[in-house]
Amino acid sequence: MIRLGNGLYICHLNGYLLKVVYKGNNECEIYLGDEYQGNAPFDYVKKKLNFIEKRWNTSKLTHYKFREFQPTLDYSI
Repeated sequence: MIRLGNGLYICHLNGYLLKVVYKGNNECEIYLGDEYQGNAPFDYVKKKLNFIEKRWNTSKLTHYKFREFQPTLDYSI
């Protein structure tokens, strides 16, 4: 987790950019990309994100690209 000015924290997990904005009084807002996700206690969020960053090596994970399932059936019977 990287701390920027004005209570903004940025974290890069599993290919996603997670922004945590500290509002004061142990409250923060969470944004996934630029989409607002909700409010949470800041100390809990910071503790969990630090734990996840230390435990997972997320630098090599990539997004799954959706593909249609195309079954091949053998009609030779």
